[in-house]
Amino acid sequence: MKICIDAGHGGRDSGAVGNDPFQLMEKEFNLEQAILVEAELENLGHWVVMTRRTDRTAGLASRSNFANRLGAELFISIHANAAGTSRVKGIEVFHHPGSAQGAKWAARVQAGLIDAFPNHRDRGVKEANFQVLRETAMPAVLVECEFLTNPTQLKFLANDKTRRKIAKAIAGAI
Repeated sequence: MKICIDAGHGGRDSGAVGNDPFQLMEKEFNLEQAILVEAELENLGHWVVMTRRTDRTAGLASRSNFANRLGAELFISIHANAAGTSRVKGIEVFHHPGSAQGAKWAARVQAGLIDAFPNHRDRGVKEANFQVLRETAMPAVLVECEFLTNPTQLKFLANDKTRRKIAKAIAGAI
């Protein structure tokens, strides 16, 4: 299967920033996590293309246009979440409203992540009109791996072993 992985944010757009007990920018997490997912999917025999491999600014339209131009069969956007309070936590996956195939893939990825991390809050599969979900010609999902604004989850997301396990869970769900 030809899969496009999008490392959300990048360049001038840091995305969310976790600051307690240390700083981690979402754009850094997303890129490192996307590269790990790429390796896992390639090990499973998939052909993977990436919207970015470095810390560069990439517009939302250019991300979906890239996937469309290359004829990807699935689009996965990797993110870490944020909230106005440090108590919010959990894993969730989004798909575009009305996309039955997007909903199917989102449910598979969400189940894979919750199976891998059963002690994490299952925030479920959700619909959103995000541009990268709306403008891709193929089924698309946006994965929110956990909350950078929660100190416990920030440590979770920064851990190399955790990141490898997240990558295996996403790839295994595909």
